[in-house]
Amino acid sequence: MVVNSERGLMGNSAIPRAQGLALVWMKQFSGGIAANPAMYQLTPADAANLQNVVQTFEDALRVATAPSTRTSSAVMAKDYARNLAEQLCQSYYSLIKINAGITDADKVAIGVRPVNRTRTKINCPATSPVVNILGCTPGVQTLMFRDSIQDTQRGKPFGATFLELVVAVGDQINNPLDAARPAGLHTRSPISVTFDQVDVGKRATYYARWVSRRGETGPWSLPTSMSVAA
Repeated sequence: MVVNSERGLMGNSAIPRAQGLALVWMKQFSGGIAANPAMYQLTPADAANLQNVVQTFEDALRVATAPSTRTSSAVMAKDYARNLAEQLCQSYYSLIKINAGITDADKVAIGVRPVNRTRTKINCPATSPVVNILGCTPGVQTLMFRDSIQDTQRGKPFGATFLELVVAVGDQINNPLDAARPAGLHTRSPISVTFDQVDVGKRATYYARWVSRRGETGPWSLPTSMSVAA
């Protein structure tokens, strides 16, 4: 499953804009996680997938910059590969940055800036989000979110830096929260969630909660569910 938001989290990451430097940063980040996924509270499969998309970007960059293979299609392939690698790096970067269970030294080792804890504390909202499914096309669902209290205002309430989204895929009308898998941290709507072929015909159930800049979390939302279209 691949999760994309309309705008990336560049403002909350340290990924350089220059593509050569960006690749160096991504390799340090993904390599550090791969060396000890458990330390960063990720699975070996997460680490392998991260290294794979970074390697794909490195290969595409090599082809797109070599004089003998630089074509418009090669440049497009490189841009696509970078976008995919950058989005996945940004998602994990944000999760690691706010995770109080990971030491600042371990964060710095892979290029993650620790949270500045000297700032005035802003509490996480005690409200929960409302997630609406706007569209369902083959293998893709598009979501919008808003606050459950400020229901006339789109986006996040004061004190919320991210919307944490999880999705449980199964055969129930509303699959349980404890069966859900991460679907990223998001700052803006809309959010598109892309499913694997094995998920087609099953029901995707979403839960969400607000996350503060310090990593504090609010209550989970009510479930929102829809079948994954073929």
